[in-house]
Amino acid sequence: MKIMKILSLASSILSLLILNACATDPTNDPHTGGFFGGVHGLAAGDYEVRQQELQGERDETLNELRALREEGAYLETERQMKAEELAKQRRQLAALKAKNRALTGRIHELRRSKSITEQQTANLRRKQQQLTGNIQQYEVQLEQGQLSAQQAEAQQLSLERQYDAIKDL
Repeated sequence: MKIMKILSLASSILSLLILNACATDPTNDPHTGGFFGGVHGLAAGDYEVRQQELQGERDETLNELRALREEGAYLETERQMKAEELAKQRRQLAALKAKNRALTGRIHELRRSKSITEQQTANLRRKQQQLTGNIQQYEVQLEQGQLSAQQAEAQQLSLERQYDAIKDL
């Protein structure tokens, strides 16, 4: 009878172990279960479930990595477009600065030219006023009869030379 009780007890324990082994436990970590945990994991399919979970995590991580690479590629493309736009704007700015320098140079040329023209105009005006004064003086002398024919002719020739000198300026 004692043997029967021991066999009965052993079979009950074995049955419990088998039933327990059939129930899957996805949190069962194969590294921490020891021998009986390993046997239980194999029998219950815990290893398979754990492997599928790890495979799912790996796939999810790979998908995230792909998404990050795509985003990185997009951001790199965006950065390159911005860099090209910036380079284009810098070239346009350099061209505009060059045009502005050329315009500044042209303004300085015109100012110098204007200054020279103003000086020439003042010189011409002064000589023209001198000629006008000489003509008036000649006219007065002629009217008053103060010149001989030879003096009048010499004076006339001098006034024409003065005029020609002014005209050639």
